[in-house]
Amino acid sequence: MKPLTTIFFLISISFPSYQEVAYQGEFDNYSRWTTFEGKWKIVKNGDKHQIVLGEDFEAKEAPDLKIFLSKADLDDIESKNALNEGEPVFVAKLTSYEGAATYDIPASIDISQYKTIIVHCEEYAKLWGGSSLQ
Repeated sequence: MKPLTTIFFLISISFPSYQEVAYQGEFDNYSRWTTFEGKWKIVKNGDKHQIVLGEDFEAKEAPDLKIFLSKADLDDIESKNALNEGEPVFVAKLTSYEGAATYDIPASIDISQYKTIIVHCEEYAKLWGGSSLQ
């Protein structure tokens, strides 16, 4: 490698891309039968938004847990109406039940139009929990 190329390479490794935090919070568990807790944030990473779950994230496993954004207030969302109230949009299937994980938000979703992040089990029609976007 040429010396100048090596310097630029080392600088790019030393300074990871900047992530702007758009929203952050902690999940509220809405069921006494499930474990669901931890910190989360929505970041802007380059030209895309991502949901980043914290190291303290923990959810009881289920066959069909999915992350949605909703236009409804969290207090208005229940298991029976979670996918009807507030025009929820699918973001990603939950693939990790413990610890940090990152999920890309589809570019077609304007996050400024939503009030709530929820995790819902479609197979059991059960709301695992959620949080207001703050």
